[in-house]
Amino acid sequence: MDITAHKELARVKLEEAKPLIKLFGLDYDGTVSDTTHKQPQVFGLVEKILAKDKSVAFITARAATAVKVLVPPLQELLNRENVSVPSFVAGGNGTTLYEVKKNELVEIYNHGFELSQVKQAAEVGQDVYKKLSISRADLAEKGLETFKKFLQDSWDGYVPAEMIDVCRPYDGEFFTEQAKVTFVLPKDKSLHAPVVAKLNQALGEVYRAVAGDDTYVHITRKLEEDSKTVAIKSVLKLLGLESNQVATFGDMPVGNDAGLLSFPYSFTNSDEFADIKPEMEKPPYVLLDNEASPVDRVYKAIEFLIS
Repeated sequence: MDITAHKELARVKLEEAKPLIKLFGLDYDGTVSDTTHKQPQVFGLVEKILAKDKSVAFITARAATAVKVLVPPLQELLNRENVSVPSFVAGGNGTTLYEVKKNELVEIYNHGFELSQVKQAAEVGQDVYKKLSISRADLAEKGLETFKKFLQDSWDGYVPAEMIDVCRPYDGEFFTEQAKVTFVLPKDKSLHAPVVAKLNQALGEVYRAVAGDDTYVHITRKLEEDSKTVAIKSVLKLLGLESNQVATFGDMPVGNDAGLLSFPYSFTNSDEFADIKPEMEKPPYVLLDNEASPVDRVYKAIEFLIS
């Protein structure tokens, strides 16, 4: 890995992008949010972006949780600062897209599941795990604990009860909602690629499985192209912008952010990607900085673009 070359290329691309960017397309977990960057920090950054009359679109694997967790503070910000530029939230890796307005949530599209499709995706996932001899004891504890907590929460108005009921008997092994079905990945990272491959083989042409991080694999409906790509292109069309007027950021360039990071000015904070990037000159460009955390690098890049 040529650290100097990656750093210089990212610097050049940020300089190029600076006068052009009108929209920021942001993955959430691992990109703008981590253990030290929580909602106050995230929406502090969003406030800075909106203050420069540039739009924000969260494009996240979160689905019902995106609406539940991100929309209220975004609406509070829109009302407090009297923001005029549009803001968006896309959940389920871009399977659903909403425009967030001061006092309402406007659905742009929804490519979510019917109840029968939720059941089918859940059954396929369980069958794949069984065939790979992956038991509950093999699953990442973080994922199990998160989903067990989800099952204790109220999802009224966010997820139909009959959809969550599909996963209730399994106590956190997977979570079912309209936009996606999410399974907890094994602790053994060497099993992640085989799990995703086997899922896609078993799911056929209607569904798509993609790793979100080291903890989860998400099953969504397969769209005409990558669903995060669809979300960004839809927002660009709504705003009347070109593909070189969006800056996108994500931490999973070979996972569920691959489509999000396919635009001319796309950036990733994944150190590992610098080692495996097939073509140096093509996006996404790697934000490397030994003195800053991965999420801090994204904040630094965005603050440069709006300065």
